[in-house]
Amino acid sequence: MISAASFPDVELALIGGQQPFVLEELKSRFKIHPVYAEANPLAALERIGSSIRGAVGHGMAGLTRRHIELMPKLEICALNGVGLETSDLPAIRERGIKLTTTPVLFDDVADLAVSLALSCCRQIPLADRFVRSQQWEKERLPLGRKLTGLRVGILGLGRIGIEVARRLEAFKTQIFYADPVKREDVPYTHVTDAGTLASTVDIFFLCAAGNPKGAPPMIGRTIFDALGPRGIFVNIARGWLVDEPELIKALQEKRLGAAGLDVFYDEPMVPAALRALDNVVLTPHIASSTEETMRAMGACVIDNLVSWFSGRGALTSVT
Repeated sequence: MISAASFPDVELALIGGQQPFVLEELKSRFKIHPVYAEANPLAALERIGSSIRGAVGHGMAGLTRRHIELMPKLEICALNGVGLETSDLPAIRERGIKLTTTPVLFDDVADLAVSLALSCCRQIPLADRFVRSQQWEKERLPLGRKLTGLRVGILGLGRIGIEVARRLEAFKTQIFYADPVKREDVPYTHVTDAGTLASTVDIFFLCAAGNPKGAPPMIGRTIFDALGPRGIFVNIARGWLVDEPELIKALQEKRLGAAGLDVFYDEPMVPAALRALDNVVLTPHIASSTEETMRAMGACVIDNLVSWFSGRGALTSVT
C-alpha cells in the first residue's frame, strides 16, 4: 500500500528508467532528476549530485561506484527489480547506503520459465507459425516432447529456482539442482556442479545469479554438449551468463535440442542467427512483465523511499 506522504525537499536521482505510474508518484512526492534520460547521465549527475539523498534504478542499471562518488549525501537507492550484478555492493556497504530491491516477482519469473520449457517441448511457437502459414493443409507438424515425467535440473535454487521447482512438481518431473548450499528442506536431488547437472537431466533451467557483464560466462559448450541433442536449455537469469555464440552453434548443429530464452547478451539486440532458428523460443525479457507484478514492484520502490524518509527505515533492504 503506497503511503500518501511527500517530501518536496528531498532530491532523488533517477539512474534507471521506471514505469510511468512510478514516475508520476515520485514526481508528486519528491524533487526528482531523471538523469538516466540525459545524453550523458554521469555528467548530468555530476551537476546535481551534491544535493541528492536518494536514487532510483533497476536491476539492469544498478548503483555503481561512480554513481556513489558523485552523490556524497546518498542515503538510499531503490532498485526496481532483484538483480544485483550491476551494483557495486562493496562500495555501497562501505558508504553505509541502503540498497533495496522489489522481491515480489518470483511467481511471474517461475511461470515464464515453465512456459518456455513447455513451449520448447511442444513446439508451440513453431506450431503457431505452422497453422498461420497454412502448412497444416499440406503436412503434419513433427512430434514434440512430453514434459511430464522428464528429468529437470535447476542451476540456482534460490527464491526463483524454488518456485520453478514447485511448479515442475505438478508435471511429475524428477527434480535435480546444483547450488553452493545443499538444502535440507526440499525433496530434490542435489548435485555438485553445473556439468553434472547437465549430464543428468533433460531440461536445464538457469536460475542462478552471477557475475557482472564482462565476466567469463558460466554456461558454455561443455554444458550444451552434456545436455545433448535432445536436451533443452532455459534461461530466465541473465544473458551474459551464457556464451551466446556457443549456444547458437549448439542449436544450429543440433548438438543441443532446443532453448527457451528470455534474456540475451546485448538486449534488445538479439543475433539474427538466433532469431532464424526454429528450435529456440524467444521472449523479450518479460519474465516479470505482468500488470499485477509491475504495479507491485513500483509500489515497493515508492514504499521503500517513503518509509526511509519518514524515518522508519527501508522495507526490503539487501544492505
